[in-house]
Amino acid sequence: MQARFPAVSPPVDFTPQIRQIQRTSTTTTNLLESHRLVACFGNRALLNFFLSGLTRPGQVAGAATTEEEGVTLLKRHRPDFLVVTDQLEQGCGIRLVVRTKASQPQVRTLLLVGHLQRPAKLQAAVQAGCDGLCLESGMGLDAGTPALRAIRDGGTYIDRPLSDLLRSRGSGQASGSVPVLSAREIEVLEMVVIGLSNGGIATRLFISPETVKSHITSLLTKLGARDRTHAAVRGLRLGLVDWPQEG
Repeated sequence: MQARFPAVSPPVDFTPQIRQIQRTSTTTTNLLESHRLVACFGNRALLNFFLSGLTRPGQVAGAATTEEEGVTLLKRHRPDFLVVTDQLEQGCGIRLVVRTKASQPQVRTLLLVGHLQRPAKLQAAVQAGCDGLCLESGMGLDAGTPALRAIRDGGTYIDRPLSDLLRSRGSGQASGSVPVLSAREIEVLEMVVIGLSNGGIATRLFISPETVKSHITSLLTKLGARDRTHAAVRGLRLGLVDWPQEG
């Protein structure tokens, strides 16, 4: 019997893109010539790649891989820009954007999305005041330069694939079928789905049980749910959260 192997992505030759990546790196350095930034990435290899393209002294005020480290660096250095990935080693990139905008609204924020997220999560980032949304895969190529230029100049930028997702979200919202949840409410709902108690959620998110209870109450109202279980089912059916992974 012939062995069967899982499907793998076809090989991609990046050789033709090397020059473009190098040009983008130089352009990024020039775009941010008189600005300082903090970078907070969950992927250390991507963080090293991004930082290697910023060659002017003082451009990088700090770099981290967790939400709390990012908060500390932002308070210490008060940079002009925050570039953050949605997935971090600990914590949440979207929540870091929320916290940054609450304490330092002048900081321009660019969120790099590792894969096409649930529309609700992207909407939460926009609601938080995120200035730019960009796919990680486009950062070294076409998307990175216009994204950084737009937010540097006080504008906003959203990648076409992410913009399409937000439009689909808007269509659903127009019909009144999908409620808008905050980034924190989505996190709490995800933990309700996997069966954590209020105390467990509080421990995981470093917040008080009373705050968790408040979020649960808000979720029940927004989702029109009778109880936690009904809220979890509604969230899954509406695509606000993912089904929990086995194991």
